[in-house]
Amino acid sequence: MNQFYSIKELTEFRRKLHQNPELSGCEKQTSAFIKAFVAPLNPDQIIENIGGHGLALIFKGKKAGKRLLLRADMDALPITEKSTLEYKSHNEGVAHLCGHDGHSTIMTGVAMRLAEKRPQKGEVVLLFQPAEETGEGAEKVINDSKFAPFKPDIAFALHNLPGFALNTIVVKKDTFAAASVGIKIKLNGRTAHASQPETGLSPASALAEIISSYNEMAKKWQHSKRFQLLTITHAKLGEEAFGTAPGQAECWITIRSFADDDLQQMEQECVEAAQEITAKTKLEMEFSRHEPFPATVNDPGATAMVEKAALESKLKIYTLETPFRWSEDFGQFGACSPIALFGIGSGINQPALHNPDFDFPDEIIEAAVDTFVHICRQVCG
Repeated sequence: MNQFYSIKELTEFRRKLHQNPELSGCEKQTSAFIKAFVAPLNPDQIIENIGGHGLALIFKGKKAGKRLLLRADMDALPITEKSTLEYKSHNEGVAHLCGHDGHSTIMTGVAMRLAEKRPQKGEVVLLFQPAEETGEGAEKVINDSKFAPFKPDIAFALHNLPGFALNTIVVKKDTFAAASVGIKIKLNGRTAHASQPETGLSPASALAEIISSYNEMAKKWQHSKRFQLLTITHAKLGEEAFGTAPGQAECWITIRSFADDDLQQMEQECVEAAQEITAKTKLEMEFSRHEPFPATVNDPGATAMVEKAALESKLKIYTLETPFRWSEDFGQFGACSPIALFGIGSGINQPALHNPDFDFPDEIIEAAVDTFVHICRQVCG
């Protein structure tokens, strides 16, 4: 009988996480809850507050070997959950609608299994990472001085995937998920009384021209042989007032590509287009970058290890033909070591990620834990 590992306990743990979601960068209680749960497993080392509220558990083998990193994200989304679940979110306007509660639970299950059978060589680092949703977490972890002592030789992560059959392992060599970045264009003019707009400097015409220009870019890239996507996500002109002619405007866009170089070129074109339009006016223009995600590029050897682990776990494998359009900040770890991000099917009819009625299916916890444990045995025995 297992001393530590219990699917029932893990399911209860996951539902507690689901009830108490925290936004990116605010995962203090989540981290503390995970630590309290795993501390009795006696990992060789527990490292707190990495890259914010990150938490790492280290299980060491008796012999020298490679350092393996397994990452789980733990932040929630600023979306109101629409659910009748007994364990629905207690935090108004915040919910685990991407399944990070499930990902953290899976990693807790891996810790339970490693506590029962330690690695023979090297060491396994289980990282509970903050702030994945904003693209900040992985970079902050990597740049934290606490990360240097456990920089990995190879790293893996998973994401649950609605639309795929339960417990199917989804793999792809090379690019698995897209690169993306948000760009905010701000136009600054001068407000005026609505009866005398000529005494001010309105950005209305420039904003309209910028939006039109971005729509044309979006159409051009839509027909590109390489995946390039521009989405206008928000626009604002002045304030909600009938008596004031506007003096400020904003346009927010998100651009995506399967290649970092393509994204960089797209970003340059977007900024230059806005600059060219505002240069014809007396408006001041500024731009800023937000939530940057590099492409997640899987190492072929690491991907093969995922496939082997899936077969050893007696799970079906689905090989993607094209990368996912969404982004994942796990790609940042590719600058440190070979990586592989893989998926696990969370149900054909499961609500999509970020939908207000999404709930992580507990049925996939055990298969995901098994897959990670088989990866551990390949690397660290």
